[in-house]
Amino acid sequence: MSRWTTTLTRLLAVALLIPGLALAAPTPPDQLARETVQTVLGRMDGHREELRKDPNQLYKLIDDELIPLVDLPYMSQLVLGRAWRTATPDQRKRFQVAFKNMLIRTYGNGLLAFDDNTDIEYQPVRAAEGADDVTFRAIVTPDSGQKTPVTFQMHIVDGDWKIYDGSVGNLSFVTNYRGQFNSQIRNGGLEKLIERMESRYNGGS
Repeated sequence: MSRWTTTLTRLLAVALLIPGLALAAPTPPDQLARETVQTVLGRMDGHREELRKDPNQLYKLIDDELIPLVDLPYMSQLVLGRAWRTATPDQRKRFQVAFKNMLIRTYGNGLLAFDDNTDIEYQPVRAAEGADDVTFRAIVTPDSGQKTPVTFQMHIVDGDWKIYDGSVGNLSFVTNYRGQFNSQIRNGGLEKLIERMESRYNGGS
């Protein structure tokens, strides 16, 4: 994993905890976002070594707290692009499971890299009344001190706000994964991509 990808993973890991709950209640979004992040990271404080030794505890935490905020079906369609349209129902289902497990491991491990010194500046959501698609913005400052803008695209699904894309700097989360997956699909086909992901990510989750 490149240094840039590692940084992207860590920043998204924290920021992905923010938006869904932030827009679901009348509590000001920046306040609720801060409380949500503190709650999740608080559950990790003092237990990071334990979580490193027993990753299944970490993965369960991410599955319980983070994954429900993601519109997994729609994001799966976006990252697969054209391949989604030609995939069989079974391939779509299997890809979503493997993709979810990949996210759980990726962002779980990313969260372990942060500590209480990470600063997150939440910016107010500006959208027209009744909007069902909004952009949430924050500034994340890790231990290095370098400020990085983080954005998330969210829309309403069955009455709840869900994340379907985001970016760190100028790189879209969906665009990043779509490029990786499309390259592998061109070289070996969708089925081989799914099998590779299942082999790597589906065990123990």
